[in-house]
Amino acid sequence: MLKTLNSVGCLFIFMMAVSQEVPDLSPVLSGGYVPGIMGVRDYVNPGVDGLFFLDYNIFLNSDSYFDQEGNKVNAIGNIPFNVNISGYINSLMLVYASPKLDFLGEAQYLFIISPNYATAGLGVGLGQITSGNTINGGASGFGDLTVSPIMLSWSQEKFDLTAGYLFIAPTGRYESGSDDNVGLGYWSHSVQAAFYFYPKPEKTTAILILPTYEWHSLIKDAEVRPGSRLILEYGISQYLSDRIEITIQGGHAWQIGKDSGADVYWDTTIKDQMSLVSAGLGYWIKPNVFYLQAKYGTTYNNNQHFRANIFQIELLITTNLLKKKN
Repeated sequence: MLKTLNSVGCLFIFMMAVSQEVPDLSPVLSGGYVPGIMGVRDYVNPGVDGLFFLDYNIFLNSDSYFDQEGNKVNAIGNIPFNVNISGYINSLMLVYASPKLDFLGEAQYLFIISPNYATAGLGVGLGQITSGNTINGGASGFGDLTVSPIMLSWSQEKFDLTAGYLFIAPTGRYESGSDDNVGLGYWSHSVQAAFYFYPKPEKTTAILILPTYEWHSLIKDAEVRPGSRLILEYGISQYLSDRIEITIQGGHAWQIGKDSGADVYWDTTIKDQMSLVSAGLGYWIKPNVFYLQAKYGTTYNNNQHFRANIFQIELLITTNLLKKKN
């Protein structure tokens, strides 16, 4: 979704602010995987098999853009501007967890699929060019589809490990030069591993470290391949009672590979980055069946990114569907 906001915002601002023809492609290519959306314990070993539903309701707002050197941008040339972007994403994640597999050291196999719907609104003011008025635009629709065809999870007394591969398929609407895109326009692939440490046997405290490596295909109808990225997430979850959980999370995303291809017109030595911090409060409405968490986060250390404030409500429902019968 940050990719969607970046593309819509930058293209819209530049189309309104300059008179010459604008290239169809934006140099703002922030990747597909956004750190900090998953909860601290969302990758723990499930311990039971069956079908799980996680529903992420994500509300975003941004009024600041930072350039490749991390400086807040208040003007394009000598033209002042201000921008306000708001967005909402609903991402429904379906997770199937297998029974323990003896031939894989009692690992559980996980299959994950996640469609999403996104909407974003944009307001831009360009000083005297717009006579002090705000120009409004926006985009909405079903976005790209995230699938993890192979994920394995192991559990020990003090440790959990969940690792695997996922991809983001470009199913969302995307056309080069359009200001209403809701998709990336390219395939995105990731490998990741979530390491958990539990200081206490009852596992009331969980410490997470989650590295992710991401790479991409060519953009639709263009000879541009976005550079690869390294993402690092970490967090602490603490249960205050059987039902109440508090969390603190952090995350960083660094572009480590150069954008490449014949249609690249920007300086490929410039690489984007962003960091995020958040805190959450969760409650089991029905123990082991229905969980709700509210979380607030903000991004910082932004290079070639909008700074975003994020409020999120996560719902988790466990079911008896696809459960192995004894």
